[in-house]
Amino acid sequence: MRYKTLTIIYVIMLSIFLSSCEDTVKPDTEQNATWLMKLAIDENDYERFNELFSEGRKNTVSEKIFDAMSELSTAGASYKNYELITFENGEMLLVKLTPMTIDGEYKIEDVMIVPDEMKSFFE
Repeated sequence: MRYKTLTIIYVIMLSIFLSSCEDTVKPDTEQNATWLMKLAIDENDYERFNELFSEGRKNTVSEKIFDAMSELSTAGASYKNYELITFENGEMLLVKLTPMTIDGEYKIEDVMIVPDEMKSFFE
């Protein structure tokens, strides 16, 4: 019984915390925008999800695909930072960066040549 009570209190406190974070967190960094997107997916809020897109890209993800994303989402998630370098000849490099700065600098964790069959995804 005590365990159930503590669990209920924890869930309520977590809900209050997430609600207050939602009001103060703005999509002013890559990480915040991604976190807010996941929160919208977890709360099944397509409207808030859609507001995170740039004007020309709103409604490019259908509600059906959004629902599929909701089914994929779990409480635990990790976030990665990537940069794409596109050369004049059409070749691309995908660079994985550290999620946070190390001594004030981002460091490279990995880099790969983007295969031809994946390039259209990045265009």
